[in-house]
Amino acid sequence: MRFRFRAMTVNAPAPAPPPTDRILRAILAIVFSVSCFSVLNAISKTLMQTYPAAEVVWARYVVAFGFMLVLFLPRSGLNLFRWRNVGSQIIRGSLLFCSSFLYFHGLVHMPLASAASISLCSPLIVTALSARFLDEPVGTKRWIAVAVGFVGALIVVRPGATGFNWYALLIVASTVSSALYQLYSRRYGQTERPDASATMATIVGTVAAVPFLPFDWVTPVLGWDLVLFLGLGAMAAIGHYFLTIAYSQAPAAVVAPFNYTQLLGAALLGYLIFDNFPDFWTWVGAGVIVCSGLYLGHQERLRYLAMVRPNKN
Repeated sequence: MRFRFRAMTVNAPAPAPPPTDRILRAILAIVFSVSCFSVLNAISKTLMQTYPAAEVVWARYVVAFGFMLVLFLPRSGLNLFRWRNVGSQIIRGSLLFCSSFLYFHGLVHMPLASAASISLCSPLIVTALSARFLDEPVGTKRWIAVAVGFVGALIVVRPGATGFNWYALLIVASTVSSALYQLYSRRYGQTERPDASATMATIVGTVAAVPFLPFDWVTPVLGWDLVLFLGLGAMAAIGHYFLTIAYSQAPAAVVAPFNYTQLLGAALLGYLIFDNFPDFWTWVGAGVIVCSGLYLGHQERLRYLAMVRPNKN
């Protein structure tokens, strides 16, 4: 009797293909996204003069979910509710909810431009964590730029100074959550439909906000307040949809610096609506952060070109 032995081979999983980057499309998407967020924050601060922050957070998600159904369901159908990695999507949505919840509670007690200046550190955190979460290299020059950017954040926050606003720490915590959300968007963005990812984020946020409602609720007044609530959800839905597109189309360190354009929108809307204009040190700190971020973007561009050119030869 003859026995034949067949060698069993275990095939290693194929490595994931490198992301297909569309730099210009990503930049346009992120600029439009942060413009929506500037308007969203202005609407939120206006509503929170009358309504509790938790209620405004919940409205931001539930109205955004309604807008997404209207905008995406006719085109996407049930694909709007199909995700490849549900667990990662839930984590991503939870991070976004934490960021919104903390930011709104801090924004009640802070000028728009000051809160926006602190949130500018989000790209710095994204860059610092890119090596750990995305396997995107972060060299010595980038680490120096990140450190300089955080010095700028300290200038804005000014801990220990007379009149230090403790609510600024809520904005800091929100910024960390936002950076982690952006990293998850980049890591899983190309395996998910952008509309499905944005929809899941709104579902998670809506569910997470519900437990806070019974403790603090004011029935909305019809009329202008209703228009503001609808605008809040529209800006959130559109903004996060384009944010998802941006981080799925280009490296995080390329996209992230363009978040800085929100400072101009925040300063303008804060002055026009709330008569708040950033003080000297806020502009100084924001300038330091923006310069470090632009340098990071330049370094990332050089790295990207170095990777692309050998492939063309």
